[in-house]
Amino acid sequence: MSPPTPLENLSGPSGSLKAEPPDATEIAGLLRTGSTRLTDATNATLALESRFDLACNAAHALCLAALQKKGFRPSNRYIVF
Repeated sequence: MSPPTPLENLSGPSGSLKAEPPDATEIAGLLRTGSTRLTDATNATLALESRFDLACNAAHALCLAALQKKGFRPSNRYIVF
């Protein structure tokens, strides 16, 4: 038996991650929204605060997609990062 992966170490009944089968439709949606927000964050006509918010939300969506592709869902928003 191989040792648990770092993500597996964070999962379990009291862990920050919950194991679940990947959902291709949800992952595709997260990739789409992450990419769109990242593109919008480069729009120089928007306020710097808005661009920062878009970039942070893009990073969250893309990281969440990566976690879900590996078969995990976070119990808290911050754990995604």
